[in-house]
Amino acid sequence: MGSTLNYLLKHPSLFQYAVGITYPQFTDILPKFSQALRQAEYKRAYSFKRVREVGGGRKATLKSDLEKLFFILLYYKLYPTFRFAQAMFEFDKRNIQLWVRFLSPVLFSALGYELSLPIRKRRVNRYEAWIEECPDLKQFLVDCTERSVQRPKDHKLQEKYYSGKKKHHSVKNQLLVSPRNTRILAISNTHPGTSHDKKLFEQDPLILKAPEESVAMADSGYQGADGIQPFLKVVIPKRKPPGQELTEAEKANNQAISRVRVRVEHPISYLKHFNILSQKYRGRVENTDQLDLPIKTIACIYNFTRPPS
Repeated sequence: MGSTLNYLLKHPSLFQYAVGITYPQFTDILPKFSQALRQAEYKRAYSFKRVREVGGGRKATLKSDLEKLFFILLYYKLYPTFRFAQAMFEFDKRNIQLWVRFLSPVLFSALGYELSLPIRKRRVNRYEAWIEECPDLKQFLVDCTERSVQRPKDHKLQEKYYSGKKKHHSVKNQLLVSPRNTRILAISNTHPGTSHDKKLFEQDPLILKAPEESVAMADSGYQGADGIQPFLKVVIPKRKPPGQELTEAEKANNQAISRVRVRVEHPISYLKHFNILSQKYRGRVENTDQLDLPIKTIACIYNFTRPPS
């Protein structure tokens, strides 16, 4: 891995093709990553009764913070099998597994604030106060993204995760996106791909934080979602009635909705540039934390590279 990293450091314009972000963005993340790494290392060092002093034993295969950040970003971007990663990084397969398991939550800890909405700390009686606390939920776009997963061995689980529509096993996450700057406001926890979009919307506790007279835009998969929250209006394209045609005004209205709603596809497209989200996930679907972590971390990276306008 050292030779690959050294080559990229000499040719920084290639960074975004290897790890998904530019070299200046990489250097901006590095101090935050280092701080989170020190905390994780301290916690790990004193989480059990030690035989050696801290720092004793074999030296780590990834020595510097720069190498560790490069490693986890490259893993997310390429998502190689552990055997192929062993040949690529030139150290043991088990070592790679342990580094991925350790560094994944560190990277999310460094950037997790990018997905944090304000916490409601007081009772709010005025509409203006709601907007001050949670302005991004005044208007937002909502959509879901799916990822393929391996067929679970358990019969009940494989039925639960098999999508007859997609013809494969999958999981799903719901995104809330700002139409103003296309930043990702929130991502739901991971659910079976068979879950309906409207059901995920109904179960999302974040919707309750939306201020009065808020507006959400969604696709036709959210039919019936408009009455879920009394203070929230959900704008959805009108479907063509059976045996009838839409009027010209209705067609124009649908086109206007689509021109705004398409902005939710931009962050989804960015997420899928990382192979860990576009290729079939090779882990167990029972480990929901491991399913949540990659998509939420990459969403944080997306927001970090696109500061609020």
